[in-house]
Amino acid sequence: MRVKNLILASTAAGALSLVAGAAAAEPNGWYGAIDAGYNFWGEDVEARSEGAGVPLAIHVDDDWAAFARLGYRFTPNWRVELEGGYRAGDIEYIANRNTGAARICGVTPATGACSQPEGELTSASLMMNVIYDFGDETWALRPFIGLGAGANRVNTEALGTLATARTVGFGVDDSSTKLAAQGIAGLAWAISNRANLDLTYRYIASNMEFDTFTSTAATDQGNYVGRYEGVHTLTLGLRYAFGAEPAPVAPPPPPYVPPPVVAPPPRPVTPPPPPAPVARQFIVYFDWDRSDLTAEAQSVVTQAANYAKSGRPTRILVVGHADTSGSAAYNVGLSNRRSRTVADALVAQGVNGGVISLDGRGETEPARATGDGVREPLNRRATIDINF
Repeated sequence: MRVKNLILASTAAGALSLVAGAAAAEPNGWYGAIDAGYNFWGEDVEARSEGAGVPLAIHVDDDWAAFARLGYRFTPNWRVELEGGYRAGDIEYIANRNTGAARICGVTPATGACSQPEGELTSASLMMNVIYDFGDETWALRPFIGLGAGANRVNTEALGTLATARTVGFGVDDSSTKLAAQGIAGLAWAISNRANLDLTYRYIASNMEFDTFTSTAATDQGNYVGRYEGVHTLTLGLRYAFGAEPAPVAPPPPPYVPPPVVAPPPRPVTPPPPPAPVARQFIVYFDWDRSDLTAEAQSVVTQAANYAKSGRPTRILVVGHADTSGSAAYNVGLSNRRSRTVADALVAQGVNGGVISLDGRGETEPARATGDGVREPLNRRATIDINF
């Protein structure tokens, strides 16, 4: 019977794997679930008496189990849940743990073969589980594992007779609530973006105790303590998420393909106006007792002419000067000739002659003061003052 149930469960899990498809993102937040399945007992429940009774081995039949869960998903991988569970189980026999011989028989018959006692061993648990889901929300099939901690209330009921004295009645009708722990493993199949089918395995362990009574005080078995463990539970459940839908992820835009249209010509960019020219002075130097332009002097005049033509000068003043090597009267004439030579050269290069004024200062305004009769190159000059 137990092997048959395991085969059916494995077949169901394989079918889920074959039909699984792509899953949408499960929203974070609250969810609820219900599970139903079967208990498989791998070993007897062992209990020892705190009184005069012999240690017991209680064999429990495989039976149904059911669970209800309320959980909260924090991330695509982590969630916690509060789980209430019930595990049923009928008692098949109660034996002496040391010898393996029957310890408790049924109420009838009083003689002959030892019949099965009446009774059941059930569990009602309340657990807080922490679950980790492998993979991400795009997986249709997601394995998960978890641990739980909480309380387990074990109810023990039995009615029969002592195998060693079939006329002595034996009974148990007691329950105990103890701390419990459980391990969880399973596989979730996303059937929609909110609903999952959970194939879950649970293994729970806790202490338990129960008090016995007999029909005669002389055969009192006393209080028993033991471990509720050895039960493997396999369930199939429906889990539904109530959280808000995650914001849809916009698909990436298609690659840009430029249209086969010639782009219009760019707008002409008006360059900023050139900075307004400012007043500036140019100095032209002459050889001793000469008023003609040397090559260097001609270059300076060209610079002055170009600068004057870059704007609209309101006045250009050309002033000639001489050193003290000649007479004062001679030097006045020489300075006038020098200013005239410079002015003519400016006009020849396109400067408006209507704004040019001339003057000759002779030796009265030397650039470098000297005594009389000194040939000073810095004083043999003409200045060009351009004003806008």
